[in-house]
Amino acid sequence: MDDSIKEFKITKKNICNFCVEWEKQKNLYTNFTETEISKNLSEIKNRITDSKKNNRYDCVIGLSGGIDSSFVVYKAWKLGLKPIVIHMDNGWNSKISNHNISKILDKTGFDYKTLVLDWQEFRDLQISFLKAGVPDIELITDHAIFAYIIDFAIKEKIKYILSGVNFATEHSTINSWGWRKDDFSHIKKIHKKFGKKKLKTFPRMYPFKKFYYEKIKKKINVINILDYINYNSTKAKDILQKNFNWEDYGGKHQESFFTMFFQGYILPKKFNIDKRILHLSCKIRNKEISRDHALEMMSFPPIPGQNINQFENFFKKKLQLSDEEFKKIMSEEPKSHSDYDIDIYNNQLFLLIKKVIKKLL
Repeated sequence: MDDSIKEFKITKKNICNFCVEWEKQKNLYTNFTETEISKNLSEIKNRITDSKKNNRYDCVIGLSGGIDSSFVVYKAWKLGLKPIVIHMDNGWNSKISNHNISKILDKTGFDYKTLVLDWQEFRDLQISFLKAGVPDIELITDHAIFAYIIDFAIKEKIKYILSGVNFATEHSTINSWGWRKDDFSHIKKIHKKFGKKKLKTFPRMYPFKKFYYEKIKKKINVINILDYINYNSTKAKDILQKNFNWEDYGGKHQESFFTMFFQGYILPKKFNIDKRILHLSCKIRNKEISRDHALEMMSFPPIPGQNINQFENFFKKKLQLSDEEFKKIMSEEPKSHSDYDIDIYNNQLFLLIKKVIKKLL
C-alpha cells in the first residue's frame, strides 16, 4: 500500500492501518481449524436445507466465471445443496469465463438462469459513468446482478443467497475509489446528467430495501461462505482446475474484458489508481504470496504495452465512442462520486437509525 491511496496511514509502530485492521479481524474469518471449518459448513448446510420453502432450490448463487464465485458453486456442490445459479451477461464476458461457466454447470448439473442486460441501455449507462469521470464504473455491473438476485430470491421464496464476497482477498475498503453498490439513486443521478436512453429494464436496488428484507422481514439471508473456510484464492484455483478443468483468466476480476481494460488502463492513467496494490496487499496479508513477489508483479504494467492499442480500439468500437470522445474522457479532470451525490446512507443519522432498529429486532 502507498500514499496514492487517500485512506493510507502509518502508525507510530510503522504499520499501515490496513494491516492493523487485518490483525483485529482476521480470526473472525481465517485461522480456523479443520474441525471448525467442518462445523461451520455443516451449520450453513443445515440452516439452508431447514429453511427450504421453494420445492426445487434451497439457495441462489451468482456466477461470473471468476475464482471466488466459481469456488462458491464448488462448495455448494460438495455440500450437496440445490442452488439455482444465476449468471449476468452484460456484453463483456471473456471467452475463458464463458467456458469456465459451462464446464462448472455441466459437471455440477445445477440449474441456471442467465440475466442478459439490454445492451443499448447498459452501453448508455457505461458511457454516462465514463463521461461523469468517476472511478467506480464497475458498480453498475455489481448493482445489476445484486439487485436481480435479491428480487429473484424474494419472488421465488428462496431465503439464502451464497455470495463470493470474502474478507481474505477483499477486506480493504477504499472509500475514495468507489460508491455503494446498492444505491440506484446514485446511478440514476449520473445517468440523468450524461445519459441519452431511458432505463426501462435495468435492475434496481436501494440500501434500505436489502436491510428491510434481510433484517426486518427476514425474507433473505446473504451468507459469505468463503469467510468460514480459511479461503485462499491460490488453492481455490488449483481445486477448480482439478475438478472442472477451470482456466485462469489473469488478474483479479479479469474475467470481463471491460474490467480488465478499465482497471488496467483507464484507472491508472486517468485516476492514478492501480487496483493491484489493493488485491496483492490482501494476498500478502493472507499469506498467499510474498511481498517481494508482489513488488515484482507491480514492476510490470497492468496491461502489456503491445496490447494497449488493440484493446483500446476494441473498447471504443464496442461502446461506439469516437477517438475524440475517448480522448476527451481521458483528458478531463477526474471526479469523485460525491461530486454528484450525498451518501446519506453513510451519514451518522442513518447509521444511528439502523443501529436502533437492529437493537429493537
